[in-house]
Amino acid sequence: MSGLWPAAERKLADAKSAAHPLRFQIHDEAGGTMATLRPLLASDLADDRLVATLARWREENKDRFLTIVPFDPEGTRRWMGRFPVGDPGRILFLVESLDGEPLGHYGLLLVGDGEAEIDNTLRGSSYGPRGLFRQVAQQVIRWAIDELGAQRLIVRVMSNNPAAIRHQESNGFIQETVLPLREIREGDIIRREVVASHSESNLPFGLTVLNYPIAFPAGKGLRPH
Repeated sequence: MSGLWPAAERKLADAKSAAHPLRFQIHDEAGGTMATLRPLLASDLADDRLVATLARWREENKDRFLTIVPFDPEGTRRWMGRFPVGDPGRILFLVESLDGEPLGHYGLLLVGDGEAEIDNTLRGSSYGPRGLFRQVAQQVIRWAIDELGAQRLIVRVMSNNPAAIRHQESNGFIQETVLPLREIREGDIIRREVVASHSESNLPFGLTVLNYPIAFPAGKGLRPH
């Protein structure tokens, strides 16, 4: 454990346990099962088909990432092992159809004691019921607040991606600010970093930060950090 947020890290470890991984059924408004949600596991690193699928999704959507690298299968396998699987402060939920076909993923990152960020949200397949990813988002939000105890929940989206911003707003997130970005190119790697002022930016877009309003019981609020 990193000690960043021990109670939440223990729950992430339990959720990613090979013996008893967390699993959700995603329901539509009528109560029917639309899909399943389960964490990426260490055993998935040996699934060449899944690794290739995630690599293809990331390559097709590379402009949505702050760091852009060649999204080949082996690089994606290393990323999977280092971050969603190996990082105690991260989890990546796979969205799967009822017959087990991967449709996309939705991640969660612990960024401080009591604070979490929705990240790595990606719909890789157009297959799936209408409204599926809104229901996925609501499940991850509820789990972060009710089970992990998140007291602040944010999501960051490129400001030039209005569809993603509308999606998060439809999930209940509210725009908080737009941070300026600077792009740095190092060979075939592109890094976009948040900078202190717009004068330091070399991009026509920034990073939109949205937060999810969390209602606290009377007399309670954010615990001191």
